[in-house]
Parts: sequence; structure tokens; C-alpha cells
Amino acid sequence: MMKTLGELFTRNAGLYHKKGLIYENRKVSYRELNLRVNRLISALANKGIGKGDRVAILSKNRIESIEAFGLAGKAGIILIPLNWRLVARELKFMLADSGAKALIVAPEFFSTVEAIRHELPDIEVYISLESPAEGYEFYEDILAQGLETEPAIEIEPEDVAYILYSSGTTGPPKGIMLTHGGQLDCAVNQLAEYRSAEHHVFLVLMPLFHSGGATNMLSHLYRGCTMVIMPEFEAKEVLEIIESHKVNVTSMVPSMVAFLLEHPDFEKYDIKSLQTIFYVGSPMPLSLLKRAIKEIGPVFCQGYGLTEAGPLVTFFSKEDHVTEGELVRLLRSCGKPALACEIRFIKENGEEAKPGEPGEIVVKSRRLMKGYWNQQEKTKAAIRDGWLYSGDIAKIDEDGYIYVVDRKADLIISGGENIYPREIEDVLYNHPAVLEAAVIGVPDEKWGEAVKAFISLKQGATANEAEIIEFCKQNLASYKKPKTVEFLNELPKNGTGKLLKTALREKYWAGRERRV
Repeated sequence: MMKTLGELFTRNAGLYHKKGLIYENRKVSYRELNLRVNRLISALANKGIGKGDRVAILSKNRIESIEAFGLAGKAGIILIPLNWRLVARELKFMLADSGAKALIVAPEFFSTVEAIRHELPDIEVYISLESPAEGYEFYEDILAQGLETEPAIEIEPEDVAYILYSSGTTGPPKGIMLTHGGQLDCAVNQLAEYRSAEHHVFLVLMPLFHSGGATNMLSHLYRGCTMVIMPEFEAKEVLEIIESHKVNVTSMVPSMVAFLLEHPDFEKYDIKSLQTIFYVGSPMPLSLLKRAIKEIGPVFCQGYGLTEAGPLVTFFSKEDHVTEGELVRLLRSCGKPALACEIRFIKENGEEAKPGEPGEIVVKSRRLMKGYWNQQEKTKAAIRDGWLYSGDIAKIDEDGYIYVVDRKADLIISGGENIYPREIEDVLYNHPAVLEAAVIGVPDEKWGEAVKAFISLKQGATANEAEIIEFCKQNLASYKKPKTVEFLNELPKNGTGKLLKTALREKYWAGRERRV
């Protein structure tokens, strides 16, 4: 029985003599992948980087991204896959907080790294991808210095494999520690739900800095599937790859599905090879889901999860995606508890909710996070007696289907990206004209939710919507900036002066069954 993620690489090297990874014009067998990972481990060990050290990677999806996951799996090094959409200020915190000793960087992010390099004293080795660069050691040169022999490093299932950073509702981002055993458990149980087979071709489309993207990749690595890697989503290229490589399985956020259907050449491509599209990140609007099933086929499944939970919590099967008759109501659910996952629903008074009553989702499984990196108090608040408190509000029906209805926290999910209003509000308060600011998510057919800011200005100050949005763009990852800004004379408050976001949200979410 496997106990570490590194065994996926050695197992595949011996079992599958075929194309393992395909990226643009490159093809790497599973045997070659394993040897490259071994060489990377050996070369970094010679530089004093080994088990327990943190290594970060700042790159879009590519073959080396998966080699970095192998580095964590086989060497006991803790991998930090960084969100390449973030700006330098955001990345600086994550690199400094984690104490990363090495940083692997793709060329398009050199300027971002150079802007903060002088503030990162812990990083000893900077590594460039694609080509040599001044001030960086070239990735392929490093591999050439390493040995292909299997590393003899003891790793236990409870050891941390990855730290994935997620912005907090308050304060700095939180580093979520995921373990070898937990991620293996998630991979196995996702495979059972997907029913993927070794002859299937999996399209790696979701970014690997997301837990959903990472675990989907690990699941299909576990199964020995051929994996076609895309650096990022582009509708026409996705259609071309599905047709040319006969892709069977992939995962997308709902907005990606919408972009595919809306592409003017959609009907020209043969995508009949698709058997499974796992949509993640946010609920899919009912009208879009019905259209997608009609035009692509009954290939859709989904689940609810969160990084802290490893991430899989629920699963909603293809067979449950019924578009006609009384069972259409199920399309508003996120399915039933996933395999090897216990779920309870806790009311505000601490009592367990009955079917039909809303309560906070609390989860127990082997794949829960080990905790938050360097944040013991927040770990204790999140995990109590072995149960993870999600912050999401849901109800379960008599048949076991779960319906997420609201979020206890202010989290916004737009296009599959988690966005925390507090982070945007902190930026808005740095604008010289802003007196008060509040950020909420509002319904959006394409993105699920869109970021909306409400602002009151200082007396005598002026600002317009375009100026505010550009200010946010300069200080935050672009996807976090408000789509719209509304100016109010005063933001709504209760008798004690506390800001009432519920009043701001009500106008946009009134009459909807769920507020997510």
C-alpha cells in the first residue's frame, strides 16, 4: 500500500511504457519523468536543500510543474506552488512566511521576482525555466548535475507535502499544509468517483497552484493516464487539444464551459471523446448547465470542497445531472458526501441541524489539512476534535443531497478563484479619496460571482469608478479587482456602528435559493 506521493512516480515508471506527459511539442514518458525528478532531488541535495525545506515554483502549468510535485513526493521537500496571477507584494509575503530556500521561476515572471528579490533573504537558489538568465541557475543545468538513482529518504504519510496559500478573511494569507497520506487518500477517492481508466487521456487545465487542479492531476497520475498539459485556459486551444489528443477527462470552472460554448467555432470541433468534465470552484448557473449537457453531452459531474478539506467533500455524479422532470431540483445541489468523508451540519447554537435545516458544514476525513503554517491559533479555531469547520452554510435533504446556501465568511468565488473582500478593502482604504469601503460578491451568469465595491468618499474628495478599479489593479492580482464600484454618501451600519454587508447583499441576492 502506498504511503507517500513519491511512490506514484516510481510506480508509473515501472508500469507504463507510454507517453506520460505532453506539453506543446514535448513528450515525456513516465520513466523519463521519474529519472528527471531523481536528478532534481540529487542536485538540490548537493546545494543543501532537502527534507523539510521549502521550495516554491512560480510558473504556469508545464512539465516542470509536475516534476516539482515529484520533488515534494520523493524528497520530503515541501512544495509551494505560487499563484502566478498575484502581484509582487502578495508573493513576497508567501515566500517570506514560508521561509522558502529555493524559487523556480518561468521567464514571464522574472520582473515580478526582481521587484522583491532584495526582501527575500531566505531564498538561497533562484532557478530559471526555459533558458539561462543572469542571476538564476538554469533548471536543465541543475538536472544535469544530479544522479538518476532513487533517493533513500524516509517520508511518513503525516509529513507535509505542499503548502497552498489562501487569503484569509482577516489578516495575512494562510498557508494550508496538506500531507502525503491525505493527498493520496483524495486521489484514490476521486478516481473512484470519476471512474477514470489508465487508457484515458486527461487534460491538465486547472492551475496547479489550486488544490482542485493539483488533486485532479495527482488522481490521473495515480491511474497512469496520459496527461496533456495546458499553461492556461484559451477556448480555441482547448477545443483543438480535445480533438487532436482525443481527451477523455478534464476539469473546468463554469466560466470555462461558458467560453467553450460561446466560441464561434465550437461546432466545428469533434469533442466526442470527452467522457467526464468535473466542474469546480463555484456552482454552475442552471441555464448554462442545461445548455452544456445538451451541446456537449451527459459528461458533467461536480463536487464541493475547500483546500483545508484536502479538498474533496461532496460529489455529484453524471447520473444525477437530470435536466427534465421532478429530479431537475437536484441540479441545485452539490451532491452527496464524497467517499471516505463524514459531514455534519451545525447550527449557531451548536446543535446538529436536521434535514432541511441550514447549518455550518463540518468535515472529517483523512485528507484534512494538517493545519495552517505558523498559525496555531487559527488551526485550533478551524479544526476542533478532528472536525474541520468550513464556514459554509448548507442543508441536507432526506435523500442525502447537500445544498450550499450561504457562506459564513465573506468569501467570493469568481471564475473559480477565491477572493476575500478584506484584502480588497485594505487596498481601497489606501486610496486618498476613500473614507469607507465594503466589498461583496454579486451574482454573475458568466463568473458565478463578480466583485462589487461600495465606497463613501472623504469630504471634498473626488474619484470615479475607473480610477478606483485601476488603483486596485495596481495593488492586487487583476482577478481580485472590483468589476463595478458604487458610491454612497454613507455605508449602512447597525446601532453600534458595525458595517451591514447583509444590507448591501440583499438587493442582489433576494429571491435566490442560494447566496453563493
